[in-house]
Amino acid sequence: MKCPRCGAWNKAFLPKCERCGAPLEGNDTQKPASWEEAMHKKKPSLSVIQFEQGEEDIAAEPPRSDVYDPEAVDRAELTDELEALQKRRDEGRRRIDQMKDQAERVRRSIREAEIIRPVPEPGDIPASYAGDSAAIRRRQQQRQEAYTAGGQEDAGEISAEQTAYGYFGDPAYERPLAYVDDKDAPVFYDGYTPDSGDQGALTDEEYMPRRIQTRAAREEARESFNPEHRKKNRTTRLLLRLSLVLLCCAAFAVGGVFFARHFVISQGMQLRQDNETRFELTETEVDGHPAHTLTIYGKENATIYLRETQTSYVIADGKVSVTIPDYMWYDTESSTYAVAAETDTMDVTISPYIRYSQEGDQFALEPVTFTIDVPLSPIRLINPSTVRAEVGVSIFEVRINVELGSTVIIDGTDVSTLIRTETGNVSKNVQVLPVGDNTISISVKSKYCRENKMEVTLCRAAQEIPLELNATALTEWNYEPISEEKYTTADTETRAGMNIPTLSGTTLPGAVITVEFPHWGLEQDFTTGDFSFHPLFSSLGNNDVIIRSSYEGMTDSIITHTVYYMPNADVYTRKAWDLDSQYTDLLNYIAMRKGTIYVGTGTVTSIISTSPQMAVMDIGTGGIEKLVMIENSSKTTWSLNTRYRIYGEAYGLYDTMPRLTVRYTYLVEEGQ
Repeated sequence: MKCPRCGAWNKAFLPKCERCGAPLEGNDTQKPASWEEAMHKKKPSLSVIQFEQGEEDIAAEPPRSDVYDPEAVDRAELTDELEALQKRRDEGRRRIDQMKDQAERVRRSIREAEIIRPVPEPGDIPASYAGDSAAIRRRQQQRQEAYTAGGQEDAGEISAEQTAYGYFGDPAYERPLAYVDDKDAPVFYDGYTPDSGDQGALTDEEYMPRRIQTRAAREEARESFNPEHRKKNRTTRLLLRLSLVLLCCAAFAVGGVFFARHFVISQGMQLRQDNETRFELTETEVDGHPAHTLTIYGKENATIYLRETQTSYVIADGKVSVTIPDYMWYDTESSTYAVAAETDTMDVTISPYIRYSQEGDQFALEPVTFTIDVPLSPIRLINPSTVRAEVGVSIFEVRINVELGSTVIIDGTDVSTLIRTETGNVSKNVQVLPVGDNTISISVKSKYCRENKMEVTLCRAAQEIPLELNATALTEWNYEPISEEKYTTADTETRAGMNIPTLSGTTLPGAVITVEFPHWGLEQDFTTGDFSFHPLFSSLGNNDVIIRSSYEGMTDSIITHTVYYMPNADVYTRKAWDLDSQYTDLLNYIAMRKGTIYVGTGTVTSIISTSPQMAVMDIGTGGIEKLVMIENSSKTTWSLNTRYRIYGEAYGLYDTMPRLTVRYTYLVEEGQ
C-alpha cells in the first residue's frame, strides 16, 4: 500500500508507514482471510469465567480485535502444528496405500479362484453323524474313477453314492457341486483364500487335491487306495527314509573329509609360509664378551617365542633382533637355561615359534643352529712354576694367579676369599709326604668361562735319613743379599737394619748337613738335628738351593728348595739402562748384555702367549718402530694396545728382537 504522505510502498497488513509513520488508509476495515485465521491463530486473552446457579451469569468473552498483528504470532506453536499436519498427511497416505494393496489382493483372489459352494460347517451336520474317514476316502476314489474312466460319457450311470459332492460323506447331508468348466478336472475348494502373509497357510498343491489327467496317473491313484498297496508303500517309504538318512550321513562324512583336507592343506600352507621366514645370524660383542645376534624377518606384529630362553618378542618394522651373549649358553652361574660345557666349543640350537595373533595357534619355525667358543678359566702357576716339581719340605705353599671374582679350590679347600685384589694371586699351604709323588688338585671357575682343572705333582722322594725344611722357609726374596764379609764389618746398629735371608730345617741327629749353594753362616745342632744358614742369591728369578744330609751307613737324603730372588723396585730400578737409546747396542752385543737391567716405555702391540704371558712391545719414538719381545714375570697382567713402563733384564734374541724378562710393570697414563 502506498503511503499518502511520503509515497513509499508498504506491506498491506501494516497499519503505519515504515518510513514516516503515517497511518495507512483502509487497514482499519481490512480483515484477514479465512486461511490466515486458520494458519495464524492468536492466543486468547485471559478471561475468568464464574459458574453460578444460572447459566446467564457466565461472563462473556471479550471481543477480539479484527486487526492482524504479525508480532503476536507464536512461531514455535505454528511450527509444531505444521509438523503434526505433515505427519497426519504421511500416515493417511500410508493407510490409503495399504487399503489399495489389500483391495488389489482381494480382487486378484476373486479373479483367479473358482468359487464353489463351501463344505458344510460342522454345526450343519447332526451330532449323531460321526463321519467315516474311510468311507469318505472310498467315495472320493469312486467319484474320481467315475469321472476319469475312459469311454464313460453317460453321467447317469453314476450311482447316487457317487454323485459329485463337495463333501464326501453321508449323501443325506451333502450338497451337489457346481463346476465352471467341466472339461478340466474338478477343483475341490471350500472358499477359503489364505493370506500371503499367513505362516500357517497351505499352498495350492498342499490344500487342493492333485488332478488326475493321464491313465498312468489314474492307475497309480487307483492302487494308492488299496490297503495292501498302502502297506507296501509304507515299507517303501521306510526304506526311502532309511536310504535318505544313510545318504545324509554319507554326505556329512564326505563334507567332514573335505573340511579336514582343507584344514590340513591350510595348515600346510601356513607352515610353508612360516618356513619362508628369513633368519639372519651375526657375531657381535656384549660388554667385551662374544655374542650372537639373531634377526628374524616376518609378518608385522607377529609374536616370536624362543623355547630355550623362554622369552617372547614382537616383530616391529618387519623384523625383530635378539642379542644373546655366548656365555648365557654355558655359564650356569649367569643363566638359568645354561648347560655346563666341558669342551672348547659348544653347539647351540634355538627353536623359534611364531604366532600371528593372541588367539591364534603357535607354529614352529625352522631351528637355528650355530657353534660358539667356550673360553677356559685362566690359571697361571707361580709356585711351583711347572706342573711337576721336586720339593724337600713337608709343608709347601702352592701359589697361582687367577682372575678376580673367580671360584678357586686348591687341594679340596675353597680359597676364593683369599684372592688378593691388587694382583689376583692366591695361595695355600699343602702337606707333602716323603712317599714320592703328591698330587695337588686345582679348580678355577672364572666368570663367563668354563671350569679349568689341573693337577700339580709335588715329588718328595722317600728318605732313609729324614730331612725337612721348616714350614716357614722363605720362597721369595726381595732384598739385596748380604755377604758374610759385609755383615762382619758392619756395626751393631747397621746389622740391626739389615735384611738377611735365612733357611732352616731339621734332620737325623748326628747327620751332617751340606749346602750346595752359595751361603754363609751354616749352623747345626747334632743333638737335635736342627740346622740353619744364609743363602747368597746371585741371579734374579728362581734360585735352586740344594741341601744334602749324610749319615754313616745310610743313603744320603737330598732336597732342592727354590727361592725366587727379586730385589725390590727401589733397588732394582736404580740399575736399569734406557732401552730406547741402547736398543742398537743391545742387538749388536746381546750375549755380552745378558742379565743387564733395562727400562723402556711402549705399547703392547700383540700378545703371543698367556702362560707364561709373552708379548711384543713397541718402544720406539718419533715414528721409528723398535720392537721388543717381553716375558711377564711381574705382578701385573698386560692388556693389548695398552702403554706400560717396564723394568727387566736382557735374556737373548727372539727373531731379530731383543728379549727381556720383565720384573716390574707400571701403567702409563695418557699424555705421559
